[in-house]
Amino acid sequence: SMEITSDILIHSNLQRNHPENSSVEEKLLFIPALVRNVQRPHEISGTIQFGWCLQCSNPDQFFLPRFLHLLLLHFAYEYALPKTADNPHNRRCTIWTNGILWSDDDGVQTLVEIVDNSQSVLLLMSCLEGLECNMVKLRMEVITDILFHQKDTCPILQLQEFIIDPSQLEYPIDKPSSLTLYNIEHLALCVLLKKPVITSYKNEGKLGIKVSDLLPFEPNNSALSVFAGRNPETL
Repeated sequence: SMEITSDILIHSNLQRNHPENSSVEEKLLFIPALVRNVQRPHEISGTIQFGWCLQCSNPDQFFLPRFLHLLLLHFAYEYALPKTADNPHNRRCTIWTNGILWSDDDGVQTLVEIVDNSQSVLLLMSCLEGLECNMVKLRMEVITDILFHQKDTCPILQLQEFIIDPSQLEYPIDKPSSLTLYNIEHLALCVLLKKPVITSYKNEGKLGIKVSDLLPFEPNNSALSVFAGRNPETL
């Protein structure tokens, strides 16, 4: 679990005594080492059903520490629920140096982690049977948030988005580029051309996968959750 004390928040400028309804907006500093020394999980309970990554396409670029810190704080306070009403800083999640794992009351488990020498953001999700629609909704929100904070903190990075082949979703994943990946831009083209199958990013002459098998439980193929609200024509 994660617990951030009020003293730590105050000393790191993460908690201020602003008046209610204040419109003050600040860029805040967060140091994960001040949370707790929690080790990275060795495994995730349940079967991972969805994997996505945002990857630096330029080998000389990487995600900045500030981006990681904002992600950890954002997901901890936006999505992970407090354990008790009287201590909002004690959240129901596990947070470590480069990632966060939480489960919610909608039956969805989510992991966000920066891996591959800070060159990939990894998103893994699973859910209870019959609650897949909750996972689809949440992954759109999480991907939207990741892209927002990336543009805010490191907009010059050259990036590509991928879906990880469902058959290769075993945690831990340290190097997503070594797996079979499906490019989001290619997926958008398949949707626009109404193609039922998408081939992998590296292809290598192998058969692809049905879009419906890659992303099951999507209510609208023209507005897939992995597009994060973006028009496929603009991807």
